[in-house]
Amino acid sequence: MKILNVQQIQEADQYTIKNEPIASIDLMERASQQVVNWISKHFSNKHEVIVLAGSGNNGGDGLAIARLLSNQNYQVSVILVMGESGSEDFEHNLKRLKSLKEVKILNDYDFSNSTDKNIFIDAVFGSGLSRPIEGEIADYIQKANDAKGIKIAVDIPSGIFADEPSPDETIFRSNFTLSFQVPKLAFMIAENQKFIGKFEILDIGLSNGFINNCISDYSIFELTNEIKSRLKVDSTAHKGNRGRATIIAGGHAKMGAAILASKGALHSGIGLLSVQSCPHCIEIIQIQIPEALILKDENEYVLGSFLDYDNQDVLVFGPAVGFANKTIKLLEEILKNYIGQLILDADAITILAENRELLELLPKGTILTPHPGEFKRLVGNYSNNFEALVQLKSFCKHHKVVVVLKGKHTAVCNENGHVSFNTTGNPGMAKGGSGDLLCGILAGIAPRVKNPFITSILAVYLQGFAGDISLKEYGENYMTPSTMISNLKDVFKELENN
Repeated sequence: MKILNVQQIQEADQYTIKNEPIASIDLMERASQQVVNWISKHFSNKHEVIVLAGSGNNGGDGLAIARLLSNQNYQVSVILVMGESGSEDFEHNLKRLKSLKEVKILNDYDFSNSTDKNIFIDAVFGSGLSRPIEGEIADYIQKANDAKGIKIAVDIPSGIFADEPSPDETIFRSNFTLSFQVPKLAFMIAENQKFIGKFEILDIGLSNGFINNCISDYSIFELTNEIKSRLKVDSTAHKGNRGRATIIAGGHAKMGAAILASKGALHSGIGLLSVQSCPHCIEIIQIQIPEALILKDENEYVLGSFLDYDNQDVLVFGPAVGFANKTIKLLEEILKNYIGQLILDADAITILAENRELLELLPKGTILTPHPGEFKRLVGNYSNNFEALVQLKSFCKHHKVVVVLKGKHTAVCNENGHVSFNTTGNPGMAKGGSGDLLCGILAGIAPRVKNPFITSILAVYLQGFAGDISLKEYGENYMTPSTMISNLKDVFKELENN
């Protein structure tokens, strides 16, 4: 699903109006009806609705929503926070609304009397806002934020800028954001999550042809049949067809990382798995991962031997490997000599950041999986996550690599600077070991998918899917990376059966 900027969305509106053709007021009615359909599906008409309406087209949406909800027997009041003069479609809808005696048009509202049965609908500014909210309008929004009840934003919460950082001032704090046709980049930004709540994209019939022709560096990953088909193997397949992976992880006394990554690879379909291990740790691997072959490192307590990886389709290096000189030298040898799919995580990323000459050795298509702190070590500091995306695209294009920047909506960027955001997953996954598991899933599917970008976006989706199943089964606090490994069975069964 493409993410478009405000100008592109406005152009899609105008193209649809001209070429469907449909009048602007009728397109507004269609969008408003979709919002009302969503509200009536989720909240009964026992709720009292208060619409905060601005004077532009977002306010026009709010007035139409008020009228349509009233027609479904909701008790509705409207606060005109910017007066009764506005855009042509706003004034048209205000005239229609005034003909309904059932809808109260208020000059003020006592927010202190609100209850959990109130629904506050923000239709003040929408996505065209480019300056901080001030004065009386800011007071209304703050009072709505402080009031009891459910908060719903139409298009985008007022105060949020769609395509750039928002001022840290007055912003409507939504439980739900109901947006139209395509998502906005602001929805993917970490610092906006407390205002966005859960977002829903409502289809209002904008021209698919126009949207398909729009150029965008951003999208949201959607699982397609074509992508699912990449995970399948022929009925006559043998273990070699599923691929060979080596995991170099978990130095002495840190073998949990190797175990989690190995189990992630095994339960994601790898055919043959090898684990490089220090001599003192071999028994742990043999007990915990009986399916794995052992590659014995020549060093007693550190991982530092460059072994024979020639027949390995995938090589994972980094989780809990440490920073010994021999380990750094091993990474350098891998960068210079290994020709398969390379996946670098955790300590490997820190080594790259502290030995920057190694960055120039990164093979094309290498997958790196940093968390935000590790990413800052690679690219330097940034003040907000819009800047992080700029840095992310620049890094990937310069080094011709794929980076998985982990977070609420994990951003996966390819070597051309296209960013795909993930929408599966939950806060219960924010625990040590989740990154090790992701490395294993990446290794498990890479030989079949055969594309580092698609491998990455699919692995992130699968892990988040397993995390969401774990959340339902175990709860946010009890779930662990190990429960996610267990729940991978349901993830792959779902993909295989549909």
